[in-house]
Amino acid sequence: MLLDAKLSQFDSFPIEFKEINPEDFMFTLDASGTRVPRTDFEIENGGDKILISPDPNGYINDTLQTHLKLAHKNTVVINAPVGQGKSYAIIQTVKRYFDSNEKYLVFVVSPFVSLVKQYCNDIEESGVPADQIYSYDNLGRSTGIDYTKREIQVVTANTLLGNPGEDGFKNSDIKREYINTLVTHCEREGIKVVFIYDEIHDSYHNFQQEYIFNLWKWRSVIQKNFILSATYNEASKVVIEYLAELTDYKIQIIESERVRFVDKQSTLHLYYSSAYNFTSKTIEIDSLIKSLITRKKNVDILCYSKNLAKSLINPKDEIGKLLLDTYGEIKDCTSELNTNQREENAGPTNQYDNEKCNVGTNFKTGVSIKKDNHAFVIILPSRSTRLPFRNKYGIFSGGVNSVIQALARQRTKGEIHIVLPKPDHFHYDSLVYSGMTPEQKEVFEQYYNLVQHYKAPDSRVKYIKLNRQDFLLRDFYENKLKGNVKDEITAIDSLSRSTTLPRLLFPSFQEFKLETGEDFLANEVPFFGGDISSYVTYSALTNQFINCKLQEISFRPVIKFEEGRVQEVLKTVLNQFYGEDYFYSLASFSNFSLFYNDFKTSLFKDYQLLYKKAGGDSFENIIEGTPQAKKFELQLLLFTSKLKEGKLKSLYDEDYSRGDYFSDAIAHTKNIDIDSIDDVSYKKRVEFYQILNYFREKMIASLNEYRRGDDSYHFIPSSYYDGFFTTEDITKIRRLLNLYRNDKLLEIGVFEFRRRFEESNVLKSKLKTLYSLLREDFLDTEERTVDPKINCLGKRRNVKPVRSIKLIPFKARLNFVETQDYINLDTLKVYSNLEDLF
Repeated sequence: MLLDAKLSQFDSFPIEFKEINPEDFMFTLDASGTRVPRTDFEIENGGDKILISPDPNGYINDTLQTHLKLAHKNTVVINAPVGQGKSYAIIQTVKRYFDSNEKYLVFVVSPFVSLVKQYCNDIEESGVPADQIYSYDNLGRSTGIDYTKREIQVVTANTLLGNPGEDGFKNSDIKREYINTLVTHCEREGIKVVFIYDEIHDSYHNFQQEYIFNLWKWRSVIQKNFILSATYNEASKVVIEYLAELTDYKIQIIESERVRFVDKQSTLHLYYSSAYNFTSKTIEIDSLIKSLITRKKNVDILCYSKNLAKSLINPKDEIGKLLLDTYGEIKDCTSELNTNQREENAGPTNQYDNEKCNVGTNFKTGVSIKKDNHAFVIILPSRSTRLPFRNKYGIFSGGVNSVIQALARQRTKGEIHIVLPKPDHFHYDSLVYSGMTPEQKEVFEQYYNLVQHYKAPDSRVKYIKLNRQDFLLRDFYENKLKGNVKDEITAIDSLSRSTTLPRLLFPSFQEFKLETGEDFLANEVPFFGGDISSYVTYSALTNQFINCKLQEISFRPVIKFEEGRVQEVLKTVLNQFYGEDYFYSLASFSNFSLFYNDFKTSLFKDYQLLYKKAGGDSFENIIEGTPQAKKFELQLLLFTSKLKEGKLKSLYDEDYSRGDYFSDAIAHTKNIDIDSIDDVSYKKRVEFYQILNYFREKMIASLNEYRRGDDSYHFIPSSYYDGFFTTEDITKIRRLLNLYRNDKLLEIGVFEFRRRFEESNVLKSKLKTLYSLLREDFLDTEERTVDPKINCLGKRRNVKPVRSIKLIPFKARLNFVETQDYINLDTLKVYSNLEDLF
């Protein structure tokens, strides 16, 4: 669905972003929530942050450099959006330090191993000789390099702070020696040290108390900290305080204006899926990738989970084979860790390659995609990943910031395609805090209603300003965590406990915010990550993304069916969504099988179908193989038959048994010369029903008459008996059970057949099953409280009185046996207009 001009109301709607403000460090809240001043830090520039704007080309380097005093000891916080050349600007700053007359050691600190090589290449391209750049990747490998002789060091935050990762107990001895040697070298030689922390939002978890002590090794030589991000979070503020303490508590805040450069924006396309799980066969994923390949796009696919990524590149999978055939080689960009572990632990292998088609999980940040004719596919977590206590969102577990960073990978104008679940209902009254006009609110509500999830709106997503995050965290900390044990904390504080006892000190608010705060927001607050789809939808509709603008949304309208009213609703669907063109183009001159399959495929592909059983409380997705799907498909079969016959004047749901279906199939097949059929699948279906009819006639021929006094009836034995099937019959039965899979309705269980024969592998059990099936489907028997017992076939047996034989119709009502590519032009029907059917 291409969007209309109404959304242009958001062309200049302000872009909301996480600000870093002087007040964050000049005030705090006490336990009662009262704002109180603090004097720990000095905010430079007279206590104000410095506001800059990008140049006409959208970049900030020239302006930024005028505000950076290399020799001044402080911590510089740079808050600039994606796409404004923030990383380029900081590389130029590295070059300035290298060219200066002072002796500096500059650390460029990356959140990920996978970005170290890129930083090294970018620094070398700026003009710094390669022999003056040291990559920590060389530790333990290239032992001949003297890193103390190199002025630029590129490391990970893990290494610098001594974080061994989730699987270790301490940093490796090689890394410890590396840090300690450089510290001693700088102290001895009087070298000033500069630290540049890029993408701090992805490395804040390293700054826990047990690791912070490692930074204090540099306390006598540290000159400056640079902290950079486009997507700061609350935890970042704690990191800033830790780092600023090492630079005499001085903080300089530089913030760049969020400006849209329309000519540089990619087009954004959203595909809302109702699927509970996302797989390579999910309709939206399958059709999107095939469409992009047909359009000859250069495709990269970023998946929320490793398992999904692996399935998409599996050459045994249809999509995997298609990608491989199209692009020749697929770069597997997944780590060796589980789906829900942090990507920052990924190893240096499987890195993004701008020359190949990349599919995986480890390029949601730090990577610059600069391909022409490019389509960037992002698959967000499905609804199945939403758990009661902690969401399993994979690489998007960090919440909304991870989405913003992922979108920003597209650096050259192209296309961004996002597959996402339908969002929860929105609390539209909360938009009063968003700054929308009434007209904008109306447009937003109109579009959001189209794509929202069908379930009852028991919990609605509320819009919340980003600057309220600190309040939410403090409220939870003070009232839910600390408040729950407040008396106990007071009691412990009043004790004179021995220093030899284990420490009993409740974590501070800053500790909570750093260690748990971001996870709390991403899991507990829908708008900040609990329901990622709602945030993406809000941001796309209100034009919040810097590097792309919404052009298209794709969703399947919801159609609800209730047991007993399926055909009635199908009539409305046909009239409203298909109309005369569809009927004239196919329904009126195709055979039943072709039309039915086309109609069914269209319904399941283009709409989300829901079904509520009689007396049920809720609607459920119609999923093939489930009881509700069988009931729905049965009525769909009957409706399609009526449509073919032009009998839609009065509609009601009705019974249509397996026996009715078998009788219709036999009516079509009994007189066909099977040797004249070329289509193999059709030939097998005909053979199946001709064999079935053979056994039908055999059972009818076995009927006997019972007469005694006034009691008279025809009968058959109630259950299978030895001798009913001959040796020749056994061969036919084996053939029958090999052929039924060619009838799709039997294969998928719309009519129960397969399950009954698969309950046992014993031949006699299968013979009993077939005998019962023949009796049920082709004879109308009396259901007495107790079956009569008479002398029959040489012994006394229980028998079933037979009221009548179910006749084979002269003309099949449903003909699902016929080959699907057959179009019966001889029976072409023409109606003056579709209303004649209704």
